[in-house]
Amino acid sequence: GVRLTLITRDVETPYSGMLPGHVAGVYSRREAHIDLNKLARVARARLIAGEVTHIDSDAQLLHLKDGRPPLPYDVCSINVGIAPSKPAAYVTPVKPIATFAQKWDALLSRLDDDASFRLVVVGGGAGGVELILAMVARVSAELRRRGRSLTCLSATLVARSSELLQGHAVGVRRLLTEAVRRKGIRVLLSHEALETSTDNGEKVLTCRHEGR
Repeated sequence: GVRLTLITRDVETPYSGMLPGHVAGVYSRREAHIDLNKLARVARARLIAGEVTHIDSDAQLLHLKDGRPPLPYDVCSINVGIAPSKPAAYVTPVKPIATFAQKWDALLSRLDDDASFRLVVVGGGAGGVELILAMVARVSAELRRRGRSLTCLSATLVARSSELLQGHAVGVRRLLTEAVRRKGIRVLLSHEALETSTDNGEKVLTCRHEGR
């Protein structure tokens, strides 16, 4: 027979398609996460809460963290998602999503202060556009709830491409570009994000305009 085993570091995994909705406050954390215990039971799979540290492809063994015995396999499917190869200072990467969600909640808690709130998202594809629209919607709602003026919020979308959502249908590009404009989001097209730094205590993103 076939025995299916799922090895995962987190027994609750976020569903990336619902991330913008979670950021916007439409979905709760519970709604935007998949309970892998329940999923494994439905799939009749064995669930191991752990982390693979080494794959011995010759012996077909998976070596696990914390001194667990190696796990033999016949077919191994690796689905670990993506994450930045090295963390950048003053940047909140979207992947891994679980870490981003925690940092997003921490950022929202800063709205209790009187300081300005400046959002910058790098990426002019569907993910970047969805994310900045969701962020602006959520921050605007939280500011209203606190009785604060929306003038303290600014949002910028940085895209290396010459237009947003390049490669998508013309109608889609037009509708979402208009949605971004209506929300007062500043768009920097043909700009490549180079590095982050601080200047007199202010976090700064340095960009290069393509062609200049």
